[in-house]
Amino acid sequence: MVLEDALVVLIYISLIVFIIALIVLCIKLIGTLGRIDKLVDNVTRKAESLDALFDMIDYTTSKFGMLGETLVGSIKGFIKRIFNRKKKYESEGDFYE
Repeated sequence: MVLEDALVVLIYISLIVFIIALIVLCIKLIGTLGRIDKLVDNVTRKAESLDALFDMIDYTTSKFGMLGETLVGSIKGFIKRIFNRKKKYESEGDFYE
């Protein structure tokens, strides 16, 4: 009977210690979440400040892409005209011979 009472008291004491440890852990977790929130806000602010830079890089890249496409199109048209002219002369040469 004495052992049963001692075991019940031991279980109650261990439960009280466990609940106190959980409360302390929750308080520390709330503090950590507050610091994490500040960190995430700081990272978000820094990322938003870089958005203008990325927009400028995107704009520059698209302009260089359009310039490249225009240049390639011009060169392609020039080469087509050369080959079409050569075929035209060959067909006229065959006609006169």
